[in-house]
Amino acid sequence: MLPIAPALSLLLTATPGIDYDSMAKEARAILTDLVAADTTNPPGNEAKAVALVAKRLKAANIPFEVSTFAKGRDNLVARLSGDGSAKPVLLLAHLDVVGTKDQTWATPPHVVTEKSGYLYGRGVEDDLGMAAVDLSLILALKRAKVPLHRDLIVAFTGDEESGGAGARWLIAHKKSSIAAEVAFNEGGGPLLGEDGKVGLLQVQTTEKTYQDFKLSADGITGHSSAPLPHNAIDEVARALVEIADHPFPERLLPVIEAFFGGRAEFESDEVGDALSRIAHAKGDLPGDALAVIRQKPSLEALLHTTCTPTIFSAGTRVNALPSKAEVNLNCRIMPDETVDSVKDKLQEMAGTLVKVQPAAEFGSGPASPLDGPGPQAVLTAGRAMWPKVKIAPTMSAGADDSRFLRAADIRAYGFGPIPMTDADGRRAHGIDERIPVSGLRTGVELFEKLIATLNVPAPPPPPPTL
Repeated sequence: MLPIAPALSLLLTATPGIDYDSMAKEARAILTDLVAADTTNPPGNEAKAVALVAKRLKAANIPFEVSTFAKGRDNLVARLSGDGSAKPVLLLAHLDVVGTKDQTWATPPHVVTEKSGYLYGRGVEDDLGMAAVDLSLILALKRAKVPLHRDLIVAFTGDEESGGAGARWLIAHKKSSIAAEVAFNEGGGPLLGEDGKVGLLQVQTTEKTYQDFKLSADGITGHSSAPLPHNAIDEVARALVEIADHPFPERLLPVIEAFFGGRAEFESDEVGDALSRIAHAKGDLPGDALAVIRQKPSLEALLHTTCTPTIFSAGTRVNALPSKAEVNLNCRIMPDETVDSVKDKLQEMAGTLVKVQPAAEFGSGPASPLDGPGPQAVLTAGRAMWPKVKIAPTMSAGADDSRFLRAADIRAYGFGPIPMTDADGRRAHGIDERIPVSGLRTGVELFEKLIATLNVPAPPPPPPTL
């Protein structure tokens, strides 16, 4: 557990000129506009959302730059300048969203709808809610003329949902525009318990490596009335069964040891006990505890590399033998393993008649440190709102733009501003995505305190020893 800096408690009680209720109202209006822009990726069309953001920044006289990385696809980077006594802080959010095709929603997906204490709409959680909070924050700080020691950079990117082309472009062509000592992106945040209270601050410091593999087999064509050995579909199916029957071994990385230890107190007795026993294991992980955690896929996936089939393609007619069969295997690889080592293991299990080929790499980056100004600011700001809240580092099983920042030597942390339950979080990319109505009000206050914490000037260096 990081120590909280008690000297900051007075600073965080209030910031002159900041009205959280007005910020939340503005954030909701921004969110409504962004959801209505429908930046479904593909094709993205993030330029529509960027234009909405740019209009508000221009009205507030905040400097910003728009860059185009593909037709109809823009990034935007805005900056409030500090006095230069500390390095910049970056708030990052992406403006593209996943599609809703073949999903039956209870509300129109591209209209923010309030219902039973929640705001529904595609992207309200991933990641337009964070974008709305980030934008409302920089606007409020500008209007209030809050003095900053660090430059505050707010960046909105495109294509996060399909490989991160927007963030990649910024780092390749405009890296200086987003260079910062610490960055906050999606991937963690305040966790709500069943009692509706925040009990844990989850801070993502690393993520699994995203990698697709194509498994394929060739077959001899002919009439299906005369089956031949080594049918292409049979061979790929056998490989999938072998892979499913031999999952990658479960093991405990240091970051997950810390996460399970912190999460244990937040869970029910059975799950909490299992998490605690795994976190404190001094050798092999206890089998009965693993059996409990295997009923929680989002937790169990943090213990090993996972590979699962997502798309299968084979055959041309119902009465013809297939000339080829192939399947996409989507793998999320533990950060201390390599793509090549996973490929070799998959090939070993698939056998000689099935070929395993990696698809294009999505990129990866090193872990951000578990201490330093980022995690410290999260804990200090969080404790100002929830005095007994705990912090736990975690690893994301998915992939986001933080991996590119980390590879560019920017300490990136996944920490969203809006408190949610695990059940709400699982709605991202799915039907009826939602956030609590109160989440925007909480989010703007939390992030204002986060930036205020990071803008405390560093203490002077000690006098030299003679």
